[in-house]
Amino acid sequence: MIRNKVVTVGVIGLGGMSNFYLRNISKIDSIQVGAICDSNQDILNKIGEEEGISQDKRFNNIEEIIVSPDVDAIISVVPNNLHAKILELCILHQKPILAEKPFTLNFEEAENLNLLYKKNPIPCMIGFIHRYTPSFQYAKKLLEENTIGQIRHIDVRYQQSFGAPLFNVPYLWRFNKAVTGTGALGDLGAHMIDSARFFVGEFHSVSALMKNFVDRRLDPITGEERQVDVDDFTSFQAILGNGVVGNFVTTRNAIGSSNQLEVTLFGDCGTIHMNIERPNEIDIYVKGKSEEKPVLKTETVPEKYNKTILSDFAELILNNKGQNMPTFDDGYKNQKVIDRIIISAEKGHVVNVD
Repeated sequence: MIRNKVVTVGVIGLGGMSNFYLRNISKIDSIQVGAICDSNQDILNKIGEEEGISQDKRFNNIEEIIVSPDVDAIISVVPNNLHAKILELCILHQKPILAEKPFTLNFEEAENLNLLYKKNPIPCMIGFIHRYTPSFQYAKKLLEENTIGQIRHIDVRYQQSFGAPLFNVPYLWRFNKAVTGTGALGDLGAHMIDSARFFVGEFHSVSALMKNFVDRRLDPITGEERQVDVDDFTSFQAILGNGVVGNFVTTRNAIGSSNQLEVTLFGDCGTIHMNIERPNEIDIYVKGKSEEKPVLKTETVPEKYNKTILSDFAELILNNKGQNMPTFDDGYKNQKVIDRIIISAEKGHVVNVD
């Protein structure tokens, strides 16, 4: 039972991304960490001490933390092969959840979950955190105000460099298809797909190319090389709602790019450009009333567009409301697009999404 309008969450998975959630939960009055879960006892104890979590609220078993009466909701930050299992358990036990992306390991899992969810809906959000970038929130408002007219083309790039041969990154779970499903596509491309759906609408068709650049990496545990069976690079073109054309590229081999998600929207009357590495700025190319032709302007995003996925999650649970939040349905549709991209790359032709 929720006490004093504060949601007590249980965090499952204490790897790198959990730090994002734990750090930001501490800044929000309406949500607090009450329990944690991980298979690694050392990490569990370390985070437990740092967060002040008592021993009886430190779990090794996923289902036990989900059914705990002291936990109002779950935040799931686990490898991709566990996403569907945790979502299923939360649906069965009617426990609200914020689950990391991609939605599932593959579309078969997504289909099964969708059938279960329709019969037993729960408050559910998927961790498409980049739509909460202030410039993205502001751009959404500008589009609603028809600032650049009808959108004709969207260009999205999500580039990182950590996988390039230069850095000699060892074999990780992210390079194992059985654990992650895809490489750059599911990790980074899922955010590109969500950005396009957030700004433009549904995907109608895709034409894709997927490529692996580094096919073997050294396993730090065994000291032997292991086969990498996921993509380092994926690009695809798409047709979205209202005939909008989309161009998408994601790679882990872009040396010089740290965490660079860029979205450019081209309309009949102007252009909007965003980059998550400049979260509080937006580039707008439009013609003002006193100008003869469009002029590029960089604007500072107003403070009111600065909100977080966690504050929306609390609002959803406490008041059953929210706007433009990434829902279960967003996760399901995102996974469908990922599936069609994979099929297109394998078959070498355009694949319909619907």
